[in-house]
Amino acid sequence: MARNWNTILRWIHLGFGMIISVYFGRITFTGDVNVWDDNPGFTMFVGQAVMAVVFWTGIIKWQLPRIKKWNRKRQKAKVAEV
Repeated sequence: MARNWNTILRWIHLGFGMIISVYFGRITFTGDVNVWDDNPGFTMFVGQAVMAVVFWTGIIKWQLPRIKKWNRKRQKAKVAEV
């Protein structure tokens, strides 16, 4: 497997996304929202750090290329129009 930024970002995004899935899956299957009452630091970690990593890697990996493509298409249309 080639190691480039695209694959690295994908695996970071998927790995941290799995952490969130396990976290919320445990809450869902046990039916207890306060599963980790004895460790509020973990809840803060998932709520802030892990969600931030998943959010930003998702934007960088999937949304920025779409925005760049959209801007290139817009610029080409603008040049062709003039």
